[in-house]
Amino acid sequence: MNEPHVKVGCEVVIRKGNQILLGKRKNIYGDGTWALPGGHLEPNERLVDAICREIKEELDGNVSPTDLKLVSIVDGIPGANGNTHFIHVTFELLDPAFEPQLMEPDMCAEWRYFDLSALPEELFPPHKDIFANYLAQRLYTYEADAATL
Repeated sequence: MNEPHVKVGCEVVIRKGNQILLGKRKNIYGDGTWALPGGHLEPNERLVDAICREIKEELDGNVSPTDLKLVSIVDGIPGANGNTHFIHVTFELLDPAFEPQLMEPDMCAEWRYFDLSALPEELFPPHKDIFANYLAQRLYTYEADAATL
């Protein structure tokens, strides 16, 4: 029997003006959908350090924790995800000093900026509540809120 467990996803909204950076997932869960850069928190890692690491690994960008602002927490309880309780913690990075590079071509087909008013329909399902929070400038959502988003 699988015991329930908690995973922490760490994402970043990289914004230039009214556009945000999304990656087209490839060969992984959500293949073909557009998602924010990010990954999972590792043991003994701070949230901001995880985002800095993910930006380096995925985009070859160098950022400092002081460049980041907390913008969303989504608290999803087990259900569609089986026994895993996912908490997504999302930060914002404004006007990055780097151009995104495709560092993991086996998992991401491309990086592209999208206007906030014209996001692609094929959004990565676990990130939809993050976008809803971000657009509503709401920090926290739990699953019961999802029906009202």
